[in-house]
Amino acid sequence: MSASAISPAEGFMAEHAHYDDDAGFWEGLADRLGGPVCDLGAAAGRVTVRVAARGHQVWAVDTDPEMLAVLAQRAARHGVPERVHGVRQSMVDPLPVQDAGLVVIPMNTLQVLRDPADRTACMGACAAALRPGGEMAFDLAMPHFDVVGGLLGTLLDTGHGIDPETGDLLLHTAMFDDLDRARGDVRLRIMVERIHRDGTSTRVERPHHLHLYEPDEIPALAAAAGLDVLQAAGGFHGEPLTGSSERQVWRLGRPR
Repeated sequence: MSASAISPAEGFMAEHAHYDDDAGFWEGLADRLGGPVCDLGAAAGRVTVRVAARGHQVWAVDTDPEMLAVLAQRAARHGVPERVHGVRQSMVDPLPVQDAGLVVIPMNTLQVLRDPADRTACMGACAAALRPGGEMAFDLAMPHFDVVGGLLGTLLDTGHGIDPETGDLLLHTAMFDDLDRARGDVRLRIMVERIHRDGTSTRVERPHHLHLYEPDEIPALAAAAGLDVLQAAGGFHGEPLTGSSERQVWRLGRPR
């Protein structure tokens, strides 16, 4: 596949193909709680397809039609097109499924909601879609504002991977550009250099403007939506959540 033939959505999927630290967490929740499952901010279906492959009906929500098109192609390639339902809409809209056993928001995606009203609306929409005993689960980066402030303008090496479709080497870097500590918001750029097998290279840069959640923000959001905090962990295997944790992993439940 030539560089020009790789769409942004296909490139995005390839850039994240190496990451599966969280896969067992979402799969285990889906198996325990049952479907239907809703994947908010599903992108090209990294989590959706894996959960559908375990027999669950999954509604995949994203605003990008190209991402949803690639998701549909991947679902067909993995033999689960009848279990994957792509829906183009915002994370703050009412969910396209009712009586869900599980709503997931993987890969820090909840952080795109910088407006407090949007965060409240999203949490409320998730709660309304869950059946009694159903759960909402998501992960977030720990804020570590002092560290972020000290790294502003520094190019960070964030790892590498291989595009499983093309064999191209993908070199990942990032840079924090601005921090608004009062609001808990950060501007950063994610850069990926693709080294093609013929020795040429191309580069993609994605700007992000995100909200970094303090752990004490989540219980208030949950309570406002009528959800109980079931677990606040520092990793996908139930590690304790401490000030030195790199991530937060939350499970919220709708009371029975």
